[in-house]
Amino acid sequence: MMLNRAKLIKELQRVSDKLFTDDFMQSEFTRSVWQKIADDPTFAHKIRQLNVPWPVPSWCGRLDDLFLVDQTIEKYRVLAVDGSQIYPDKHQGSACCLINVGSVQLSYGVAEKPVQLDSEPTVFAGDEDADLNESPQELVNCRRQEFEFCAGLQHSKTVNKPDAPSIFLFDGSLIFWHLESKDKEVKQTFLVSYLDALNQFYEQKMLLAGYISLTKSKELVGLVRIALTELAHDYGFTDISKEVVQAVERMSDSQIVRFFLDPCTRTTVFKNHAKITSCYPVCLHPHFFYLHVGNEIVRVEIPAWIAQDQHTVDLVARMILNQAIKGAGYPVALAEAHEQAVVKGPDRDFFYHLVKKIGMTRKRRQIFSQKVRNKRGIRI
Repeated sequence: MMLNRAKLIKELQRVSDKLFTDDFMQSEFTRSVWQKIADDPTFAHKIRQLNVPWPVPSWCGRLDDLFLVDQTIEKYRVLAVDGSQIYPDKHQGSACCLINVGSVQLSYGVAEKPVQLDSEPTVFAGDEDADLNESPQELVNCRRQEFEFCAGLQHSKTVNKPDAPSIFLFDGSLIFWHLESKDKEVKQTFLVSYLDALNQFYEQKMLLAGYISLTKSKELVGLVRIALTELAHDYGFTDISKEVVQAVERMSDSQIVRFFLDPCTRTTVFKNHAKITSCYPVCLHPHFFYLHVGNEIVRVEIPAWIAQDQHTVDLVARMILNQAIKGAGYPVALAEAHEQAVVKGPDRDFFYHLVKKIGMTRKRRQIFSQKVRNKRGIRI
C-alpha cells in the first residue's frame, strides 16, 4: 500500500478548518478599510512620510480607479516563451542538466504564418557555474530565466514589425525577487544579464509584460495594513486587535481589487518599490496593474517606459485580455509556450538514456546510486 487513504481522509478532516476558512466578515471589514483610504486624497502623501519594512507602491489618481479594457483587437502579434529543466541528479551519476525553452509566435490579422512553434534544449556539463556560491538547482533556475529572455530577444526580431502592434509575454515577474537573498556574486551575475535583456527590448521598443496568474502579491494589502497600524489613529482603528491585522495580512491583492474591479477592466498603474528595484535603470523600473480577465484577476508587470504612457498601457492590457479570452482564461500564447517547453517523464528518461549511451561510446561507465538501482526493480 503506497498511501493509506483512510488515514489521509482523517488528516484532511483534521486540518479542514485551516484549509477552508470563512473569511466573509473579514473581507467585508477589509473592504470598508480600503474604501476609507481610497476616499482619502491625502493617503498617498501620508504613507510617503512613513518608513515601513514592507514594499509600499506609489500611484497617481485614486486607489480604486478602474479602466475599461477593450477585449477585441484584430491585428497584433504575440511572442511568448517558457522554460523547463532537468536538474542535476546526483543519483544518476552525472552532474549534467538540461534547460529547454519553448517559444510561440502567434499572428492575427496579418499576412503571414499564423502560428510558429519552437523549442531549444541546452545541456550543461555541470561545471559552468562552479565559481558561483549557490546550489545547482538554484543556478539552473537562474539560468532558465536568462535563457527565456534570450529566446524572447532572438524571436522578437521577426515579431516586432511596424504593420501591427506586438508584445512579448513572459510567464512570471519582472521583479527579480529570487535574487534578493542570493550571494552577492550570484545576484550581480544574473541581475546584469536580466537587465541587459530588458534594455534590449526597450531599445527596439518591443512591448513586453510579465503575466502572473493566481498572484499572491500583497502590496495593496500592505496599504490596508498601514491604515490599521501606522495610521490607525487617523482612521479610527485604535481598538483593532492583533488577530484582525493578521487576518488582513493573510489576504492577497487580488482579493482587494475584487472589491471594485469588473471583468474586462484594469486598475491604475502602480510603481513597485522593492529593494531589488533600486538596481534597475529608470526606464526599466517595474510597474504593475491588476487585470480582470473574466475568471480571475491577474497581475501584469511592465517596465517604466511602457507605464509612463497610458495609451501604451491600454494597448498592452488589450492584447493580454484578448489572449486570455482566446485561451479560455489564460493567454493562449503562454499556454502553448509551456507545452513546447515542458520536459515530461519519457523525455527525462530519454535524456538519461542518451547520456548513458554517449558514455558507453566513449568507454566511460556511468555510476548510479543504489537508490536509482532499487527504483528500477522492486524486490521483496
